[in-house]
Amino acid sequence: MDTFDQTAPAGGYSRRLKSLTDELLSSPSDRGRLRAAAAELYTLFSSVAGVGDDSTHPHDSEEIWLAGGKAISPRDAARCVLDSGRTSKFLRGLHAAILEARQRFPDTTVEILYAGCGPFAPLAVTLAGRFTPSAVRFTLLDINRRSLDAARHIFQTFGLSDFVRDYIRCDAASYRLGAGRTTHVVVTETMQAALEHEPQVAVTLNLAPQLCQGAIFIPERINVDLCLCDPAEEFKSTPAEVDEGDSPAGAGRDKHRIHLGRVLELDAESCRADDGHGLFTRAREFTLDVPEGAGGGLNLALLTSVNIFDSITLGDYESGLTCPKILFDLGRVTGGMRVEFAYRVGARPGFEYRLI
Repeated sequence: MDTFDQTAPAGGYSRRLKSLTDELLSSPSDRGRLRAAAAELYTLFSSVAGVGDDSTHPHDSEEIWLAGGKAISPRDAARCVLDSGRTSKFLRGLHAAILEARQRFPDTTVEILYAGCGPFAPLAVTLAGRFTPSAVRFTLLDINRRSLDAARHIFQTFGLSDFVRDYIRCDAASYRLGAGRTTHVVVTETMQAALEHEPQVAVTLNLAPQLCQGAIFIPERINVDLCLCDPAEEFKSTPAEVDEGDSPAGAGRDKHRIHLGRVLELDAESCRADDGHGLFTRAREFTLDVPEGAGGGLNLALLTSVNIFDSITLGDYESGLTCPKILFDLGRVTGGMRVEFAYRVGARPGFEYRLI
């Protein structure tokens, strides 16, 4: 499928969209329901926008390498919706942030910049209909023209065009917020686990300092920690097998880990306070010691957690973003070793590390 579905019945689709949004916002303890809702949302958007696993448009698989990292293809960006933990938590976080912004900025339209919206702009499309165009308005930004065209068509199909101020083709890591118009909320989820490859750091360092006092940046904080773990214990069961019901995702794994410390904290508020310079002055290069009592046969791993807004967080194994990255290339480590770390920004962002 490589063309937009011009015959989609807006009324029926709107009812389905509202139902799925309600499900994803409700945070059910049954993660199977979340996965089913995210899968149906993906199918719904794909059928309207014509971007999906079976689409043949030549630009659907196009990746764009930018100065701050890789902009993934429209097809891969669309598939992010299938990460039900990520979709649900970011949806809940943005919804809560909009409500908070309406309190902080009363009697005005809350202006939201969605940086790296992808072909579905899922956080905007799902939430727009819960407000009015006089209450919230989105500016959709993406570097990929195919993604912007698809997002525009989805808004048109659902009759939500009045909620969009503008569609901007631009690199979010260099975009300047419009003079004379206040942006109250910025949301961007241009990241992978351990902040590798994609430009989340570059986008945050660029946009967060431009926000006015009281404006909200989502996610508020991303932490990356280093630990020692036994991969056999870490992956002996899948989250789907152990994390149904009310148990936190990844429960039981922590007892097999030895935590060594935080290797990076991307804090939007700190970026706003000092234009981001302090963040990477403090955390650019450092060393950590492997405890003398650590037995052999363990691997180093990077653990990512995402504080989206207020108390809404993505923790261990709740998303593809927060599954551990095992540093198999370092091999097994033993007590007394030291590991040198550095996070590099630029076209290939990510950690560099070595044992010393």
